[in-house]
Amino acid sequence: MESYVVYLRGINVGGKNKIKMADLRTSLHENGCENVHTYIQSGNIVLQSELSAQELARQIETIVANNFKLDSSLIKVLALDAKTYRAIIEEAPHGYGEESQATDYRYDVLFLLDVTSDQVMKEVMVRQGIDMAWQGSHAIYYRRPGPGNPDYTKSYLSKLVKKDIYQSITVRNWKTATKMWDALQEL
Repeated sequence: MESYVVYLRGINVGGKNKIKMADLRTSLHENGCENVHTYIQSGNIVLQSELSAQELARQIETIVANNFKLDSSLIKVLALDAKTYRAIIEEAPHGYGEESQATDYRYDVLFLLDVTSDQVMKEVMVRQGIDMAWQGSHAIYYRRPGPGNPDYTKSYLSKLVKKDIYQSITVRNWKTATKMWDALQEL
């Protein structure tokens, strides 16, 4: 039995594609997943399964399409086994997401869906002196100004949304990424 972090892309965003996490947990459990836990309402899941990461992602996409009334063309699923997720957490730059800078900066992790970090880095724009991006083997780490920073509205991360590559990533803030790591270790 393998432990996984699973991210659903395209649900509960801007009031669209709504799924209640309790209903999602029930559907996953009924389809063979064990120890299913969710975090907040945006498709963050830890669970255990006998399936490989790719098989699990495909299974969850099917479960979501068959059990919920959604625009399933927007839904993508990323399943990361414990070894891969550990590498993502450990590859973060030194000091990434430190609480002392939480009001000055926001820290986002761009998780990759069937693309390489090289492909995504070619598309990621940073505004000199405002944003920073670091390439990992399984994710991109992005720092942008937070609400306490005078450059709050000047980040180039929003430009990524307009690019085709955006459909091949799912973004979580560092706090969520580390909460999922903690939950994974508790399984």
